[in-house]
Amino acid sequence: MSLEPSPLFEPVRWQGAAFEILDESRIPESLEYIQVNDVSQALEAVREMKTRAYGQVLTFLYSVALVAQRYPGDDPAALRQRVGELTEQFSAARPTFDFGGLGSYVQAFFDNLPAHGLVGEVISRQAREFGMQITRGRSARAKRAADLLPNPARVLTHCNVSGELVAVARYCRELGKEFSVLATETRPYLQGARLTAWELARAGVRVALIPDCAVAQVMARGEVNAVIVGADRSARNGDIINKVGTYPIAKIAKEYGVPFHALVQDPRTLERGADVPIEERPAAELLWFQGRPLIEGNHPNLAARYPAFDTTPAALITHLIGFEAVYTPETFARKYLGQTGAPSAKAGKASYLLLYGVPPQDRYALWARALETARAESLLIPEMRPELWGARLAARELLKVNAPVTLISDNMMGTLFARGEIAKLGFFYQRLSEDGPVGIAGSLLAVQLARLHGVGVEFSSGAERIGAPEDRDVTTFMGRRICPAGVSIHPIEPETVPWRMLRD
Repeated sequence: MSLEPSPLFEPVRWQGAAFEILDESRIPESLEYIQVNDVSQALEAVREMKTRAYGQVLTFLYSVALVAQRYPGDDPAALRQRVGELTEQFSAARPTFDFGGLGSYVQAFFDNLPAHGLVGEVISRQAREFGMQITRGRSARAKRAADLLPNPARVLTHCNVSGELVAVARYCRELGKEFSVLATETRPYLQGARLTAWELARAGVRVALIPDCAVAQVMARGEVNAVIVGADRSARNGDIINKVGTYPIAKIAKEYGVPFHALVQDPRTLERGADVPIEERPAAELLWFQGRPLIEGNHPNLAARYPAFDTTPAALITHLIGFEAVYTPETFARKYLGQTGAPSAKAGKASYLLLYGVPPQDRYALWARALETARAESLLIPEMRPELWGARLAARELLKVNAPVTLISDNMMGTLFARGEIAKLGFFYQRLSEDGPVGIAGSLLAVQLARLHGVGVEFSSGAERIGAPEDRDVTTFMGRRICPAGVSIHPIEPETVPWRMLRD
């Protein structure tokens, strides 16, 4: 029996005189489409993340098709200029995504116009046909991914690849391969829970949900044997840019020998990932959830960071799976760059002291004073899912002693380590064992990231009693259910940080 395709595989549909966009912000509660009769509606859908990933591609192409279809003249110059303006508008809406590259493809259509015929009709048709060509390419790419996977395939994934993982599952079934998925919930927008877990369960694929901070735990326990992620952009040297949290997964996968595969597209002129401006979304998108603040009260010392994407270097990637072939980072770079590497980005200023775990009551003021000694600007506090110990307890107590606090989701630690913005990690364990300190979920990830980036770790005993949390697993967030029907919750345990990691 063939698996039913995901609605996300083709999330934007041409309607003849207009088009409709699947509103991904409404999933899994409902399947609703936004009717687009004017490109301003399409731009709003992109800006507000009601569509993303492949949805953005089709939204742009169909916006071009809509404008072209309504173009009354036969002079291509004005329409060409309008397409350029449209490209700039979409690029401003989501600056990390390569709308400029898509616009270049469309501009090339003008170079081969037929001698006769309405220019608008020709461009509109070509834009729509290009979208369908990419859809077919995605299907072929999913088949190549299935060919790469072992049997059984126990896949870890992050964020959402617009229905393509369901296609991978379908091809695995045709190949006689067992296929199951662990999906990160993917804060702050929870695309892993709302979209990936939902679409896989809907198709009958075995899927379980984990918090973002548990990626090191499941790899350390040998519970996955491959990682598959998408890529919003790829660079000619083999770097990829994807949803924030991708980089730390790749970094940890390298440590545990887990193959890391990325579904990519043509990099066009982008030479390296470091050349891409990373979009910083508004802090409110992290600090609020469904109308409720993560931290109650008005706190002038409270800030948040939301880098929407991160860059994963080619050296951490096993295969780049394209529309036409499968590449290693070396063969990808030879094809597109003509060499096997590019200079790395410069590190930023170490502005933060990162705390992970729940400190004892008497340590909050000490860490507030430590900022001056370290010449750091703020204490960086991850949410610490699933219980939200960071947001609901550690951050709150630090604010009581007037410490500057910057909240992040757990999947953002990696990119801030990579940028050199973290000066030190304070790790608070729950108890000591013969093998090492035992801490809450995410402790292993935080310590490994610090070690792999040459950042010092100070470890000490955490709070003995921290109360009963509102959320005990990733079924809920702030007490509200986020886990779709048919999706299981993967068991998460306290994590032991081996002594060797703290001695290195």
